[in-house]
Amino acid sequence: MLNLKHPPTGQSLEVNQFWLRDHCRCGECLNLETNQRRFDLLDLPANVHALSQNYCYKTDKLEVEWSDGHLSSYDFDFIFASQREQVISRRSESTSLTAWNRSIILQNERHLRYSLPQLVTSDEEVKSVITSLIRYGIVFIDDVAPNPTMTELALRRLFPLMKTFFGEMWTFSDKKDHADTAYTKLYLGSHTDNTYFCDAAGLQALHCIEHSGGDGGENFFVDGLYVVHELRRRHPAAFDLLSRVLVPGEYIEEGEHHFHMAPIIQLDPFTGELIQLRLNVYDRAVFNTLPQSEMADFYASLRLLLEIVRDSEHQWNLKLLPGTIVLFDNWRVLHGREAYTGRRTMTGAYVQRTDFLSKARVLGIIE
Repeated sequence: MLNLKHPPTGQSLEVNQFWLRDHCRCGECLNLETNQRRFDLLDLPANVHALSQNYCYKTDKLEVEWSDGHLSSYDFDFIFASQREQVISRRSESTSLTAWNRSIILQNERHLRYSLPQLVTSDEEVKSVITSLIRYGIVFIDDVAPNPTMTELALRRLFPLMKTFFGEMWTFSDKKDHADTAYTKLYLGSHTDNTYFCDAAGLQALHCIEHSGGDGGENFFVDGLYVVHELRRRHPAAFDLLSRVLVPGEYIEEGEHHFHMAPIIQLDPFTGELIQLRLNVYDRAVFNTLPQSEMADFYASLRLLLEIVRDSEHQWNLKLLPGTIVLFDNWRVLHGREAYTGRRTMTGAYVQRTDFLSKARVLGIIE
């Protein structure tokens, strides 16, 4: 370990010497155009160590002479900001998330509504939409002509679209184009999509472009962040179990067989906060990841979670009408719909999680 001290502030810390050598930011060690390292770890001697260190008051940098003959110059802010405790603190504080139930989201609905004409002409409006998506997990884009072309135009203003076997843009009704309950008129309970994918869609968009000759089909949304907080508060043992047990998800139709296992609740290993809720009772595969002697605890825990999800105080019910796109975080917000009659046609798309978060970082919304 190497003891470092920043004389102007009196800050000090110990760092691993190999880590410090590995993180030299000079142009010889780091490609300054691509921000990629120029060397492999094996290019450094395993026993590399500092021969001397010196603080330069003029440049406010730490200069280190290494045993491999290299001379490094470090910004103290970079070193301190790279420490695990600082990373955890920034992750916890950098993003303001609002966990919501029905009453909370209704009080904040004005922050979720955007107009396509403004979105098209204003980069600040784009930033505002993505900020709301990060904070609440759901937004609405109004004044969109009810057809797939305009729906796609609105979504591509924000993100590239994710291509799956459904396509980039997809349109569905009760015509059974896929082996999915969504392609029926039946009630569809609160769920997240793609639990059978290794990398479930980060965002999902839905736009009702027609509903005629019938009624029903009201949509409902539940904040998984609020639900998980409630489960952790009320039933900590159930929370712990559902964050550990792998639950298989599966999708099978002609030419497709998708399968993935993951916990229903995935937590950030640094902060312990929710990263992803994977909850879909329809897409569950044969559950064989626990011994039979432990099944009772699992099912009891899952029932406790579902009871919180289905609490009417936690569900935001609304009717999606032609002209309005709803865009929501599929890793956080559960969605469902009532049964319906008549002809109802929806169009929509997915956005990859990595593209969603990349855009948020580029705009300075998250780190």
